[in-house]
Amino acid sequence: MAETKQRLYLWDNVKALLIVLVVLGHFVTQFTGQSAFIQSIFLIIYSFHMPLFIFVSGLFSKSAFKNDRLNVNRVIAFVILFYLLKILIYAVHHPGRFRPFYESGIPWYMLAMAVWLVITFFLRKANPKIVIPVSVALALIIGYFKVIDSTFCISRIITFYPFFFLGYALDPAKVAEKTRDKRLRVAAGLLLAIVIVLAFLLRPALYLTRPILVAYHPYAKLWNPDMGILIRALWYAVSAIISFAVICVLPNSNNKLTYIGASTLPIYFFHRPILYLIMDSGLGEKIFAISPVVWLLCGVVLALILSVPQLNIPFNKLMKFEFIKRKNNET
Repeated sequence: MAETKQRLYLWDNVKALLIVLVVLGHFVTQFTGQSAFIQSIFLIIYSFHMPLFIFVSGLFSKSAFKNDRLNVNRVIAFVILFYLLKILIYAVHHPGRFRPFYESGIPWYMLAMAVWLVITFFLRKANPKIVIPVSVALALIIGYFKVIDSTFCISRIITFYPFFFLGYALDPAKVAEKTRDKRLRVAAGLLLAIVIVLAFLLRPALYLTRPILVAYHPYAKLWNPDMGILIRALWYAVSAIISFAVICVLPNSNNKLTYIGASTLPIYFFHRPILYLIMDSGLGEKIFAISPVVWLLCGVVLALILSVPQLNIPFNKLMKFEFIKRKNNET
């Protein structure tokens, strides 16, 4: 993700938290069937982490459209990462048929980023007040079509696009400024505390919304498909509110964990194959048997290990590599 002229550490801290939550989210999903506590943690994480993660991706996507041109090389890089990660996961975990155009697992984000950049380039001059409602309406409607699934990651691409375009339409500095009011930050902290409490108190009912939270299932997967459009609309509203609250409570200062925000790609790329190895070896079950909290701590430790700056070097080179030579005045 590109930087603003004067670095806002707030966004590094947001990205640091989110990438840790991405890792924890996948650790959590291994045992949601065995623990009510883990189900509540799942609800807390999945209620907002990908919408906010994608919003921030959109917020810093503007560098892909410099000089009113699409940086095609960045699009190509994301497609390459998509297939590299698919191949890596297949090598360490999947003995079955390789499906090049179907993806319900973690590589989907890489392909989605490529598609979102292309779509946003064509919509870059459109009025956000039109694009966002239309994209939300489209996302609400597609849930009724079973054929819109994880083929080409199309369900998630459509469902999450409103968050990406909203980020693209906003200015990072202005958003950061709006979230620094002390009273607002206190209110945001109280709101997040209430969300956490409700995730535990209302877990049985809220967990039924899981097909909506993962964003690749049609409404038919819900206990009540007729409620699908209402639940997705409610999720959009709740995730937006929680996301804003999270931005409010995080500091706009450099701390010992801020650096993680600059290492999101290697963490995202490597953590899932490693988690597959841990689970397939039986080690995951043994650690979880000790304590669910210990299992979650393992996820945090893995994120910290993968955040070493050296791992970021090849990803930075790939994202800047010129697969297609550009004119000298393009940067």
